[in-house]
Amino acid sequence: MKVFMILVTNSRYDFEILEFLEGLPQTLEVHRLYGDYDILAKLEVRDLKELSNIKNELLRKGGILRTETLIAEEG
Repeated sequence: MKVFMILVTNSRYDFEILEFLEGLPQTLEVHRLYGDYDILAKLEVRDLKELSNIKNELLRKGGILRTETLIAEEG
């Protein structure tokens, strides 16, 4: 399943967060944004459990102020 993660971050952690996301085999794209959100990542995950594991690992790293996850419907 394809998912989009939209992150609001503490800017001091942007490089570490981008590096973490770019290193994941599930990451298809990652972009730094300017505006209300700071990072947009597109991932391909097997299921919600894998998504939850990635999100929890990301949150443990610190520097994430808010996250939104959108699941894309295939079709």
